[in-house]
Amino acid sequence: MSDDITLVQFPRRLGVPNASPFCCKLELWLKLAGIPYRVREEAMPFKAPKKKIPYIIENGREIGDSTLIIEHLATTRHIDLDAGLTDRERGFDQAIWGMCDERLYWYGVWDRWLGPGWPVVSDAFFGEIPGPIRPFMKAFAQRAIRKQLWAQGTGRHRPDEILGMAKRDIAALAAIVGDGPYVHGDRIRSIDAVVYAYVVNLTEFQVDTPMTEAARAHANLVAYARRITETYFPELA
Repeated sequence: MSDDITLVQFPRRLGVPNASPFCCKLELWLKLAGIPYRVREEAMPFKAPKKKIPYIIENGREIGDSTLIIEHLATTRHIDLDAGLTDRERGFDQAIWGMCDERLYWYGVWDRWLGPGWPVVSDAFFGEIPGPIRPFMKAFAQRAIRKQLWAQGTGRHRPDEILGMAKRDIAALAAIVGDGPYVHGDRIRSIDAVVYAYVVNLTEFQVDTPMTEAARAHANLVAYARRITETYFPELA
């Protein structure tokens, strides 16, 4: 099968492979799978399949959603990064994946877009927009995020409640990673692409908030992210 893969993702900012955990997860998985790819950066998802970034273009065909992309590539290219894991271990990984994508992701969105990370994030993401319209674009973005978070549920909580829930999930990841080097010991697996995407966006993302401080308080998470960054994204090391 042809390896003509274009990974379409957000521009790289603030010291991490990608500020979107979904982009970061997919790019690391491609590296782990040994699939050659080129990167095309897009700032807006309006033309993307499913109106979401990342997506890939495989031999001219656009495929959206990072999880579905991984499933597609693993199936069609006969790649199993998790060979040898038991059904229990695979189920364990699926639960971690869900915790990250369906809970920790939204806590991070609040922290960056409505919480204490907003001043730095807004400058990084909107700094190149012409001054006269920049305040309107920022306000539009925050309104959209606030609406999403309210519908999802996180936006209905107080800031201290959100931080408390985030700390519990971060502590769970620290316990899962343990002494490492990876989630399942010495061999890096699919779930590490997921865990790394969230951990690096807490420990190495160039924003200081109570949430990122909570993650950096776990020395094993800091070491885990740094180890994977140095190995697979050496240009950031």
